[in-house]
Amino acid sequence: MKRILVGFDGSEGSEHALNRAQMLIEENGELILLAVVPSPDDRSLVDADAYKKLKQKAENLIAQVISDLGQHDFTITGMVEEGDAAATIIEVANNLKCDLIVLGSKGTSEIGQYLIGSVANKVVQYAAKPVMVVR
Repeated sequence: MKRILVGFDGSEGSEHALNRAQMLIEENGELILLAVVPSPDDRSLVDADAYKKLKQKAENLIAQVISDLGQHDFTITGMVEEGDAAATIIEVANNLKCDLIVLGSKGTSEIGQYLIGSVANKVVQYAAKPVMVVR
């Protein structure tokens, strides 16, 4: 696999997904870590300040994970996008022409209130790309 997208939110499930993706990525491939935060218009956020804090937390999480991974024979890219988690994962995977989407099956997200199993279920159901759900 040359380009793999990993839905990453800091949960144990997303850590397992990242580990599996590292095993599957080809030399000189690209591993894309994607964190999705709710849109500022989402009613689950109280105000703009809450959105800014959540987005900064996601950016810090992705940056820390990339730093912790160190040097590899593949490229690691981090992204933080806003919107519905499942729809955004599918859209980014399509736009970047990813070969595979890897997600954790469940866990407690560090950056949002998502039920991770439900996100994985939606992605599996609606993605036009291959999806691997890791337990």
